[in-house]
Parts: sequence; structure tokens; C-alpha cells
Amino acid sequence: MRYIFVHGYNASPDINFWPWLKNELRKKGHDVIAPVLPNSENPDSIEWVQTLIDEVGHVSEQDIIIGHSLGAPAALKFLEAAEAYSTPKGVLLIAPIWQIKNEKFLGHFLNELDFNVLMWRAKLFAVLHDKEDTIIPFDHGQKYANVLHAQFVETVGNGHYKDEPKYPEILKILQKMTNHEHVYEPGMSLDNQFEGMH
Repeated sequence: MRYIFVHGYNASPDINFWPWLKNELRKKGHDVIAPVLPNSENPDSIEWVQTLIDEVGHVSEQDIIIGHSLGAPAALKFLEAAEAYSTPKGVLLIAPIWQIKNEKFLGHFLNELDFNVLMWRAKLFAVLHDKEDTIIPFDHGQKYANVLHAQFVETVGNGHYKDEPKYPEILKILQKMTNHEHVYEPGMSLDNQFEGMH
């Protein structure tokens, strides 16, 4: 499996839980791509998505994308824009920020995400949000879970997922995604209108 990290505002893959998570995933034999997104203190959505496209390349069923805070909508924009060999295995959004009116981040929300398309761009979606997050309101995570039909995992006591270096909940969700067998046959979701007919 390949895990793609998308850090948030005023951050990098070298702080918060990212170094711990990278180490844990690599110990299990997985690949990790952790781009440093440009100007994280004054983020530009187009620059961030282009950096992800340049450093990650094509996505496939062997990929799981993880976005934290402002990195969550950036991860979804990347998912929309990336060329895909096949449908990525999953997307995990951690303490994701919903649309806000702050001018500093306006570029990230000027172009609305097409959730009707996005929900089919990955096999699994999960959202992790803490009820005591004082930076991004809890209902932001709930909104993403609703529009993406995602698994929603709520915690208490983890805040914005940046004060502790280790969050086992993240690893647990990723392990479930990694081990999930997605079995699909054409037409399996359709009602059989001929059942019972002779």
C-alpha cells in the first residue's frame, strides 16, 4: 500500500503526528509519500494541489490519502484532479475544515467540491474528529461525513490532533481501510426485478 500525507495550515510532514504515523506505516512495509506543501503559513490551493500532483503522480487502488485540517479539502481537490489508474483504496480526513469565510483561506473554498462525483472517487471514506477540537468545530467533520457517506469516528480529548505525537485511532482506521476487501460485481446493487418469476 501507498499512503499519501496532506498536512495542514502552518504545518509540515515533520511535525504533529505525521513522523510517528510515517514510521508506523513503514514498519509494516508500506510506502509513504509526504510532500511539503508550499507556503503553508500563507497557503494557496492551486499551488498545493499542483505540488501533490507533481509529487504523487497517478493514484491507484493501492493508495490511501490522509488529509489533516486544511489539508483535508486539499486532499479532496487532489483526488478530483489526479489521474487515476484505478480507484484509490480510501481517504481519511482528520479534523477537516469546512467552508470558511476567512480571506486567508478563501482560495481553498472558492471552487466548490463536487461531492456527488467525489464520493465515487475512492472506495472508502472516513472522517475523524474530536469533540473537544477548539480550532475546527466538530460539526465540520460531521458535514464531510454526511456528503461523502463516510464512516464518522468521534473522539474526546484529542483536540485538533496536533498536541500529541501518537494517535492510535488514526492507525486503527487506516488498518481497517488497508485490510478491507472491496468486492463488487456489476449490477450487484440493483434490485432483481425478475426474482421469483418462472
